[in-house]
Amino acid sequence: MKKFLGVLALGAMLAVPLVVAAGAEKTSGSLPPAVDQLLARDMIQQAQLYLKTAGFTPGRADGIFDAQTSGAVRQYQVANGIPASGLLDEPTRNVMFPGFDSAGED
Repeated sequence: MKKFLGVLALGAMLAVPLVVAAGAEKTSGSLPPAVDQLLARDMIQQAQLYLKTAGFTPGRADGIFDAQTSGAVRQYQVANGIPASGLLDEPTRNVMFPGFDSAGED
């Protein structure tokens, strides 16, 4: 069932584009490590739902990345051997939703 929900969440997220920070210039040191794009609210909500099904407590699945969601992400990262940043960074998304970040690349 968890695998099915993961595949379902992945399918839903493939329809949701990542929103690149508009107007923000990328300069070295201007953003925290691994924060190179803003995530759409739907993607955050899917991650919250995934965390709940995986046994973590991100709070409400409302698409708002708050302190409780960050704590659940951090616990997920530690449990899966990912550097614990508390962010939905690329390494975390790659483990949570395999194939998603590279889905559109040739």
